[in-house]
Amino acid sequence: MTSSVPPRQTRGSSKNAGNGASAGMVVEHAVAPSGRRGADTLERRTAPGASFDSGTKYDPPKCHPRTRNAIFTMIKSWLHDERRDCGMLWMYGPSSVGKSSIAQTISRLCAEEGLLAASFFFSRSVAGLNTEKHLMPTLAQQISLSIPETRRFIAQAVESDPSVFSGSLETQLQTLIVNPLLQAYSTLADKRPGKKWARLVVIDGLDECQNANVQRYIVRILSTALIHRKLPLFILVASRPEAPIRDSFNSYDLREMIYTIVLDQSYMSDAEIRRFLYSKFDQIRQSHPLRTYIPSTWPSQQNIQNLVQRTSGQFIYASTVMKYVDSAQHRPVERLEAVLRIVNPLGDIPFAELDCLYRHILASAHNIKGVLRILGALLYSQNRHSRKDPLGKLDVSIPITDPRFLEELLSLNRGDVPFILTDLHAILNVPDARRNTISQPSNPKPLEQGLRTLHHSLSDFLTDRSRAGRYFINAVKVHAELARCCVRNILSVYFKGHKFVHQYAGQALVTHCRLSVLTHELLTDLSNFDLSVWVTTCKTWNDGGGPFEQIWTELPYLFNWFQSLSYPDPRKDLHALHLRSWDRYLQQEVTKYFADDLLTDLLTFVTYPDTLWDWIHVWPLLGIPLSETNDREAIDKGSLHLLGLKPIYDPYRHMLSQFLTDRDRSGRYQMKSEHYTQVALRMSKYLFEPKKPGNLYEYRLPREWTWYREGHEDKIFREKRTKETFQAGLQYLPFFLAEAMADEDLIAYLRTNKLDIIRAKELPRLAWADDKTRLEKAVEDYLARWDTKMDVVIDHPS
Repeated sequence: MTSSVPPRQTRGSSKNAGNGASAGMVVEHAVAPSGRRGADTLERRTAPGASFDSGTKYDPPKCHPRTRNAIFTMIKSWLHDERRDCGMLWMYGPSSVGKSSIAQTISRLCAEEGLLAASFFFSRSVAGLNTEKHLMPTLAQQISLSIPETRRFIAQAVESDPSVFSGSLETQLQTLIVNPLLQAYSTLADKRPGKKWARLVVIDGLDECQNANVQRYIVRILSTALIHRKLPLFILVASRPEAPIRDSFNSYDLREMIYTIVLDQSYMSDAEIRRFLYSKFDQIRQSHPLRTYIPSTWPSQQNIQNLVQRTSGQFIYASTVMKYVDSAQHRPVERLEAVLRIVNPLGDIPFAELDCLYRHILASAHNIKGVLRILGALLYSQNRHSRKDPLGKLDVSIPITDPRFLEELLSLNRGDVPFILTDLHAILNVPDARRNTISQPSNPKPLEQGLRTLHHSLSDFLTDRSRAGRYFINAVKVHAELARCCVRNILSVYFKGHKFVHQYAGQALVTHCRLSVLTHELLTDLSNFDLSVWVTTCKTWNDGGGPFEQIWTELPYLFNWFQSLSYPDPRKDLHALHLRSWDRYLQQEVTKYFADDLLTDLLTFVTYPDTLWDWIHVWPLLGIPLSETNDREAIDKGSLHLLGLKPIYDPYRHMLSQFLTDRDRSGRYQMKSEHYTQVALRMSKYLFEPKKPGNLYEYRLPREWTWYREGHEDKIFREKRTKETFQAGLQYLPFFLAEAMADEDLIAYLRTNKLDIIRAKELPRLAWADDKTRLEKAVEDYLARWDTKMDVVIDHPS
């Protein structure tokens, strides 16, 4: 069971968040006094880069002028349909058909007309844009700007319930968007006669949201809000027709209410592609460095027609050809001839021409092994963060797409990445490493743009063996190599290594191991790997992800992976090898706890078998004044940091419990009956002794709650925590009594004291009844087990 501490806040930027407001729109900045703090909190929860006009987008996808006219006509007709028979439009198609370009263009056009309420562009390769975490706060913040009438209602909703961001997506949608919109419409609709409200929400790349279940859930709650809640918005969703999304839209109760547009070659006409090609070739003839040597009649109409036929309606093919031909280091005429000489041996297969083009471009690389190694690292590296903000939220992303980062991670020489990829600018964005450094302390912000593929179709091609052939990138082998890179960089703590690379290695090691195949080289590296070095270096990341969160999260997964492997040689059993290393580390750390009785008591809670409440309840349950906890908390923070654990880290706590309860592993540091007995007596005194009304424990407010004091009294916080501590104690004590030994003081106390009934009235009736019954039975069992023996001792002390 978890406590209800509000979530920490994240940093965000609203510089480009107002995408629903057109250039000429006057945006109000005044917020009701009771909503100012709520507006600030909401802004910190948004995802920078999510909106269509975000400044973080480099060369955003857009439609070439005078193309896609049929698509735009259909979308505008749907948007201006006042009957609202279909409030949601699903625009879908395979990779490379231009979904993002259309979504980008329609967002811009609607923003100029004041019709865009909000936009969110998912991206699988960008942290914060590949999950649903920031979706609802970002949409709500943009709606508050594009529809100013909603601003005070949204801000007040956040201020009234700051914990809304930890709720379900459906709760966030209802609280942050649906209710404020309905309130604004009902209150102010009659004051805006003849004026159109911003009505369109654009969600692009839903298939790039990481979790398939979340994709399905988003479709469901948005459609429910439209249909049943009468949400006054039109929602455009663009995605690939992946199974979870397709099944949701095609479900029985939605398929008649959703308007769909299928993007295939019928919507990208030959005339539109021809127009694009003529425009680009004309641009090359006018601006290319070798334009003097280009004939005025180039290319011929037959060349243009040949290219149009090869596109098969796929705009990405035409776009890639033009980037390839337009290379400043090559002659355009020769490059075009090389493209036209490519023969497709596969016949009429989807993407066949595009695949042939990709293979031709990759074949021109002078070091294809190095190219595939770099691209593999680019495709399968993990999004991680280097440090946290003062409130403990992830702040600075590790720049995994920076050439210098990849060079150090892969043990390449400085400048190798742009050199190896020099012939691939038609399919890759390769930044100038001289101007994109990751080592400037004066510029702590991560790079917004680094090495990247120009289109997702290249990633699809490279990861499909049937399409890529010898250029196929095997995911499990890439993860195995990246795991080896992580091991090497973790151990480089004794040498000079780049901070970002070292931190990435520590954070991503386990993920790469679990997703890899255990190669002989990886087995050798992991056999020589000292686990305690990894754990110890995590402590040194004062501005990193911890110091212990990586251990809490990753260590259980790492040992589960070790245990799942089969080893040809028992002497190379990684699980047994590293378990011994882990035990040596723990024996060193728990020494600090056994040197102090109260810290030993703290350690007993690790062995509680079920989910723990927040550790904030431990000190009051033990009857320890807050003034006596500072030194002990400092020791704990520098060691196992138990007081920092949350219920989500229970697998790690259970690993500690297995150590503390196994004599063969923990030796003299095993948890014994006398430890549980002492805690049981302390906890009984907290629960059974009547408490005076208003006598509250001086709980220390967490640092992320410092803003809370501005408009609330600490008493509210402490009253809530006092109730939770009492209920936590009711659930803990039966376990400690079951493990306790015979003790004269504990038996005498349990004989003469009962549960505090006054305190019980503060709890929910059902919770109190169940916990009370369970605890009373545990007291009876303890007394029945030890009472008779202790009577002999008490009555005949001699």
